[in-house]
Amino acid sequence: MRTRRLSKDNTYYALKQKIIDSELEPDQVVHEENLAALLGVSRTPLREAIQRLENEEFLVRQPNGRLKVASVTLKEVEEIFLIRSMLEGYIAKNAARHATEQDIHQLKAMIEKIKYSFQLGASQDFVSYGFEFHDYLSQISQLKTFEKILNQLRDHALRYCRYVTMHGNWNTQADEEHNYILQMIADRNEEGAERAMQDHILSSLTTAVERIRGIQTARED
Repeated sequence: MRTRRLSKDNTYYALKQKIIDSELEPDQVVHEENLAALLGVSRTPLREAIQRLENEEFLVRQPNGRLKVASVTLKEVEEIFLIRSMLEGYIAKNAARHATEQDIHQLKAMIEKIKYSFQLGASQDFVSYGFEFHDYLSQISQLKTFEKILNQLRDHALRYCRYVTMHGNWNTQADEEHNYILQMIADRNEEGAERAMQDHILSSLTTAVERIRGIQTARED
């Protein structure tokens, strides 16, 4: 039973990661036999993984019964980032209230990784370290319900960020924005931290919308 559970979970996470990383591209039609071969698993854990990903709307069952990867849409990215701006703004406010000196030190270390990846032009690493920074703020905010709701959006947001960086550089202001958020938290400026986080996420939304529109226009030409 334990081996089966691990196999089922590993299949789910592996398939989800391929969607997040756009190894399985938006709107791509997928077949169970091909996915089973790709992941090196049997059909039983694969079907359970597919069902979970359908429920989370990473995979979509079409009227003809075929399965495809969920689309990338302007409407969805706008909704995701607007919700994140509200939730994470309040999370940053509470992180400024509760952060310890050790937390500040940890956040500074994360900022250094973000800066380094930005300087190297390693855009996917930049996205990963940025999410690590955001995740840590959620943990120290002590807002468990906020964190739980945010986790339901996290991987969808990550998918959009990775998709955008595949087609050009990420928001060039993001490096400075992370620094400013950390400064507000270190200064215990709760209102400033909230505004800084909201501005950062809305700035990222602008980048994502512009990039997705550009991708869509290029494909139509």
